[in-house]
Amino acid sequence: MMNKLIRSLYIICIFCFLIDSNSVQAKKAAIVIDFDTKEVLFEVNADTRNYPASLAKMMTLYIIFDYLEKGIFKEKTSLSVSKTAASRSPSKLYLEAGSKISVKDSIHALIIKSANDVATVVAENISGTEREFAKLMTKYAKNLGMNQTTFKNASGLPNKGQMTTARDIATLSHALFKDFPDKYKLFSLKEFVWKGKKYKTHNKLLLSYKGADGIKTGYIKASGFQLAFSAKRKGKRLIGVYFGGDTGKQRNSSLKIIMDKEFGELNLNNNTDKLIKNNKVKVNNNELYSIVVGTFKYKKNAKKKIILIQKKYPKTTSSKNSKIVTIKVNGKKRYESRFESFTKKDAYNACKRLKKYGRDCFVRF
Repeated sequence: MMNKLIRSLYIICIFCFLIDSNSVQAKKAAIVIDFDTKEVLFEVNADTRNYPASLAKMMTLYIIFDYLEKGIFKEKTSLSVSKTAASRSPSKLYLEAGSKISVKDSIHALIIKSANDVATVVAENISGTEREFAKLMTKYAKNLGMNQTTFKNASGLPNKGQMTTARDIATLSHALFKDFPDKYKLFSLKEFVWKGKKYKTHNKLLLSYKGADGIKTGYIKASGFQLAFSAKRKGKRLIGVYFGGDTGKQRNSSLKIIMDKEFGELNLNNNTDKLIKNNKVKVNNNELYSIVVGTFKYKKNAKKKIILIQKKYPKTTSSKNSKIVTIKVNGKKRYESRFESFTKKDAYNACKRLKKYGRDCFVRF
């Protein structure tokens, strides 16, 4: 009875995604990757841009860790609090202008309290202004391969120009663990004390999910409830990202079901697997890669590009699914022409052939 209930919940979870799967900025999105191989095990709307909310603080933390690694910062380094930082809206530590906070306490406040005032403190002490720091954040993002991400502030507070994708946040989650393994354990902290007051983590799934060890929650009204999450079971680590939850509880329960499935601890019958595959939700499939042959303002032009590529290069595309995907680029609606169902090797070889003939092409996974 319990297995049937869990299967039903999983199917419902999939359908919740599929309702929005063709929208310009579908609120709900998710991705799960294997940490060791970076293989995508599950994805829905993973390239749809949305607001990062407090997941932006993950990049702020990445830069802090990098400065510690390079010796620019030490954990005891004091950071000055400006009037601008002190005025930031909650969630916050209510720092006073003219006061100071250490780098170590800043890290704890960003991870556990998700303090917006602390994010601005870090930004101003590194770059002078938060605007300049956001440019630095975006530069770091591009260097990590987060090509659909633009930061406008250090905290994730509302800004129409601040966008990312579930895939890019998974990339950042992976980089935080890979590049700073000694610091990553800080994301598993459940509480910290500041000036005699105890603050507890917002990440409820961290407290209840088997093998959980990080990483960050986020919420603004425009984005819904966001979560980047990591867990390890029996030597296997997965990273999951969920965007657009209706509530924190719904977000957590949905990602829990997806993660359980990918850990192999949720038994689904063949009919359910077919249902998932027919609805183009990718689960444990070697053919996870797509090639993108163009991005257009008008859908009709995207269709023309697919027809042209199919006609001129049938050996490269004839056995592949063609698809037009609606995305947002710098806040504007665009149409992406794709061919899907490639293995990694075949995708890169296909792009190589097309580029040889002067065609634009890049690989998505």
